[in-house]
Amino acid sequence: MDESPTQLSNVVSFEIPAYMDVDEFCSRIRPRWPGSQVREPGIWNVSARFRKTRNDLALLLRTVEAYVGEAELQAIRYQLDGRFYILEAEALDRVAAL
Repeated sequence: MDESPTQLSNVVSFEIPAYMDVDEFCSRIRPRWPGSQVREPGIWNVSARFRKTRNDLALLLRTVEAYVGEAELQAIRYQLDGRFYILEAEALDRVAAL
């Protein structure tokens, strides 16, 4: 079986619904995590470059998770290393309950 190696990246892309305030989202993650934002049909694709340190990706994802909960979104999709994931707001509620 011929498997291609996994492409590791230090960039994560978030899909923010077009009706949301993308400037508010970006104000949460910039300037700590530089990147770009591109308007696509129905969504904003917002990228963020994280440092290859021990906790930086985790801190970025927790920051975005908090935004998702505060913005009253149920979930958003993000892409990392060529794979798509779902980040749910209710995960924040479970952490807060602990």
